[in-house]
Amino acid sequence: MEKVLPDLNTLIRLKEQGLTDDQIGARYGGVTGQAVNKALTLGGYYRQAVSRQVINEAIPWTVKRTEAAGSHHNSYLGKSVMAYLRVALGDDTAKDSHRLAAKRLQARLLRDSKVIDYDPQSKDGFVLVDREDRDGDLIFRWPADKELPEEKVLRAITLSAE
Repeated sequence: MEKVLPDLNTLIRLKEQGLTDDQIGARYGGVTGQAVNKALTLGGYYRQAVSRQVINEAIPWTVKRTEAAGSHHNSYLGKSVMAYLRVALGDDTAKDSHRLAAKRLQARLLRDSKVIDYDPQSKDGFVLVDREDRDGDLIFRWPADKELPEEKVLRAITLSAE
């Protein structure tokens, strides 16, 4: 028996009736809940989250990450960087607090003519340094030995005065 999902409108109607992805899949020849989820995500029903992998591609350094205290991702500037990247990469699941943090970081980088650098030996890791000509419009002081990322990520790390 062939496993075929109904059209997007039918899937959405079933979701709005309270069925889980697995329950919907079971109605259509044992289609997996994962397949239903994928169809709904591609159809725009589920909001898109930016994965940690994509965020890590946007950061030119290997950032200290621990479960305990001392993770550079948990410093004030580290959290602001993560929020900025989520918003800039189009994460629909970013909270209002993330959007505000991103806006504040962008304003500070523009106002104070700063870029973000990274010092793995420092307490907080991320630091703001004076912008230099070599930084262009990037939010990061890009390491000379690293290639710039692909187009979407490059746009996200390029500062605009919008």
